[in-house]
Amino acid sequence: MTKEPINYWSLRSAIEQIQKCGFECEGGSIENNDAWVWLCGIARKGPEFCPGQGVWFEVKAEAPGAKLSSWAHFYIVGCHMKSDTERRYFEYSLSQDPPGPWHYGEVHYRNVRGEDLRLAKPEPAEGK
Repeated sequence: MTKEPINYWSLRSAIEQIQKCGFECEGGSIENNDAWVWLCGIARKGPEFCPGQGVWFEVKAEAPGAKLSSWAHFYIVGCHMKSDTERRYFEYSLSQDPPGPWHYGEVHYRNVRGEDLRLAKPEPAEGK
């Protein structure tokens, strides 16, 4: 167990943490379990974040003579796959409205790449 418990996981980070544990199943190592192999394959190909999951996103704005930014908490309310010439990736729709089985609230940001999302609020840089 880590020194400080992690309260939030992405699919990728959860799979990596479980692999470090070296669990055993009826076939020996968990790496021999067919369901585990399938789950790891899906985690590599699919979206990293799940619908309804809370994430942090840096909101940026410009005011006369100043650039402003702040990390804000949102929920994943949509996800779609895109691709470029090298790979496929996922973009997310974000809302501050609480998630539900069907989302009827406002979508505040669309087409946000997973690399721009954080599971925990980033600490402010020193001197800021």
